[in-house]
Amino acid sequence: MARTTKQTLYYIWKEWILTLGIAFAVAFFFRTTIASPRHIPTGSMIPTIKIGEFIFVNMFKYDWHIPFTRKSFVKRADPEKGDVVVFEYPLDPDKDYIKRVIATPGDTVEVKDDRVILNGVPQEMTMVEDKSILDDLTPKYDPTTASLYREKTGSVFHYVMLLNMRRPMDFGPETVPENSFFVMGDNRDDSQDSRYWGYVPREKLLGKAGFTWFSFNSDHFPYLRFSRFFKMIH
Repeated sequence: MARTTKQTLYYIWKEWILTLGIAFAVAFFFRTTIASPRHIPTGSMIPTIKIGEFIFVNMFKYDWHIPFTRKSFVKRADPEKGDVVVFEYPLDPDKDYIKRVIATPGDTVEVKDDRVILNGVPQEMTMVEDKSILDDLTPKYDPTTASLYREKTGSVFHYVMLLNMRRPMDFGPETVPENSFFVMGDNRDDSQDSRYWGYVPREKLLGKAGFTWFSFNSDHFPYLRFSRFFKMIH
């Protein structure tokens, strides 16, 4: 028996529009309160996160957010030194940035010749001879003119890239204000961070970087970095 126009419209509404609407609402709820997928288009966090990688951000690590918004209604925890965080850029809230927390409220922080000095103590930083992790960078970065270091921030060991032809950006010493955080990129000489535009207010935090779920390099065949799929971010 053929459907009437009314029955057909009801079928489309019930089977497609309503279903898709619920699916989009659930997906958006998940994105704003639990885990948010992000694409990394810049190189400020090389080598921890490379250009063209897609990551998941833990949106409830530090706060519970009001569903479908970026507003926090329950504070769960504060970032620790070494955390890689996503936040609203303080000078333009329409942009999201990703950096590493270097100093927390009350810390005295100084950066001199690319060495972090925290509360008067130079942080551990050791040169790494094997630079294979830098081999597939985009043409903007030449691994032969870069140095790789292993740095300790808080309890986290991570890599830092220094560009030999760039002049280091020094900072401080300054004391981090209350409810604020000093952040830097792991691509230490090519990162617009707290050394340039100041501290990240606590209310600007969105979440903690979790893992890389997809990695694409448009400049190097075979383009997909399979070894970096589902790689935890430290």
